[in-house]
Amino acid sequence: MNILKPCFTKVIYYSFFLSLVLLTSAWSTEPAQKSITISVSLDPVLQTSLNPEHTLFVYARAVKGPRMPLAIVRHKAGDLPLEVKLDSTMAMMPQMSLANFKQVVLLARISATGNAMPQTGDMIGETQPLEWQMLEQPVDIVINKQR
Repeated sequence: MNILKPCFTKVIYYSFFLSLVLLTSAWSTEPAQKSITISVSLDPVLQTSLNPEHTLFVYARAVKGPRMPLAIVRHKAGDLPLEVKLDSTMAMMPQMSLANFKQVVLLARISATGNAMPQTGDMIGETQPLEWQMLEQPVDIVINKQR
């Protein structure tokens, strides 16, 4: 019986330690992964100009800072209307993540060339600056302009 006592004490100690670790991680002050849901549609006026094989980019850009996308997804223009989610795991570079910026502009752009850089002829829709972490509902973007 004396041989089991030290083992039993270690099991209790490690169980207590593990419980403490799990409890403190649940109280963590780090923000949970947040995402932005975006509903994208095309203005009926531009419908006749749409080629369903063109590339649709939906992305977030910092209001203040570099113009590089903080998060981006790519689809075919023929997928419109559609709903997408952007989050900080979609960053092109870790320091250029949604998590690092408070205000963003959300954009949707249809590119005939498939090039990520905006070009003449692209169709685009964008939002006003948004505090994305405060958003509770999907954001609507209507592609309604042509460059």
